[in-house]
Amino acid sequence: MSQVRDATSRLQLRRRDQQRRRWLRWLVGGLVLLLLLGAGYLVGFSPVLSARTVTVAGAKVLTKNEVLDAAAVAAGTPLVWVDPAEVAERVSGLPAVAEVTVTRKWPDRVGITVSERKPRLAIPAGGGYLLADASGVVFQAVESAPSGLVVVEADPDEQRVLVDVGTVFSALSTKTAAKVSRLEAPTRDGIVLRLRDGSRVIWGSAEESALKSQVLDALMPLGGTIFNVSAPAFPTRR
Repeated sequence: MSQVRDATSRLQLRRRDQQRRRWLRWLVGGLVLLLLLGAGYLVGFSPVLSARTVTVAGAKVLTKNEVLDAAAVAAGTPLVWVDPAEVAERVSGLPAVAEVTVTRKWPDRVGITVSERKPRLAIPAGGGYLLADASGVVFQAVESAPSGLVVVEADPDEQRVLVDVGTVFSALSTKTAAKVSRLEAPTRDGIVLRLRDGSRVIWGSAEESALKSQVLDALMPLGGTIFNVSAPAFPTRR
């Protein structure tokens, strides 16, 4: 009889021990869940880790407000919800922006660094000038063109012509580009380069510009005042 009571007692103790362990596991699990919920709220919804400040660096042509308006990062947005790639895409839509980097700076800042386009071409327009980079992207209007830029004689409203001019200018070697004082583009097929020494280069269309540039670099040392590379397989000089 005593053995039966001992076995029953051991069974009851084992059951109580298992029940305590079960409650302990539930308690630990509940605490972990609460911690996870708290961390999720802190990161995703709490103002503690939200964008209180958006800094802008590298803007000279653009104003800080222009960059901030394009970035469209609302104050108080949790940093975890700020997508740097999406913000960068919006800012890169500004014509003056060549490159942009967006970073989340914990706990409460977003940093935007822009690299602006460098003016290389000046297109007369409406009593002033439109400035474009070497690829022909227009990004600024000014009253007078800075010295050292290549003047482009073309219709400022003909975007395709300006793109072609940029294609041509970008294809030139550094040495040849430095010799160009003016680019004339009355039509897309009639692009002409005027050099600082008075020489003229008949370029034609923007097609095969890389090849035309190589041919021109080989042709110019032979001498002449008029170089025609419009048909790069059959260049001429005189």
